[in-house]
Amino acid sequence: MVIFKNVLYQIPNGEVIYHDLDVKIGDGEFYGVLGKNGAGKSTLIEIIMGLRKISSGKVVVFGENPESNYRTQKHRIFVVTHDMMVPSNITIGKLLDYYAFFYPNYDREIEKELLDLFEINPKKKFGTLSTGQKIKALLCAAFAARCELYLMDEVTAVLDPKSRRNFFKYLKVFREKHQCSLLLATNIAEDLYQSVDHVIFIDSSHKVIVTEVEKLDSLFELDDVESVA
Repeated sequence: MVIFKNVLYQIPNGEVIYHDLDVKIGDGEFYGVLGKNGAGKSTLIEIIMGLRKISSGKVVVFGENPESNYRTQKHRIFVVTHDMMVPSNITIGKLLDYYAFFYPNYDREIEKELLDLFEINPKKKFGTLSTGQKIKALLCAAFAARCELYLMDEVTAVLDPKSRRNFFKYLKVFREKHQCSLLLATNIAEDLYQSVDHVIFIDSSHKVIVTEVEKLDSLFELDDVESVA
């Protein structure tokens, strides 16, 4: 699904974020991206989305160059970030209709299930919601879209404890029912232990280590990232 081969990314007129990055995300694999704020977690997702041009190397997403203006496989990907731009006057229901139009496998039953689970009123306008409620509304659309690849950036940190637990419980159930892959970026180590198979760990010097989630403790002290009980 996603291949990073010898990727180097340098901020324009700035520091190198990745150097010789090699990562492959296969069908059905769940990856976490862990690191402090500013380590480069969001950058990784933005490269996959085609929003950042790599300095050298190769990135392939569903057989396409993500930097191309002629991509045909975007409908296989759903992105949820904490800073997505959505018109404030649109209702949640209309927003979900918009996503349903663009995603051919969109499932209204899943949508309703998630609206109930996250206690989201589809008649409310997006701009009236808190940050956590906005993320929950977008997660309703994400799961209902039934995509093959999910890119989620810092979505759990803004959820209340109940919603955070419900998210991870539903993610597990969803994975069992629907074939998909996931890249979950976070600075909360506990988010990853029961939800992903592999971790892309970015330390403070932007060194990248890819490992199985079971070996995560050996890479760093938990004090290096946020800990949530």
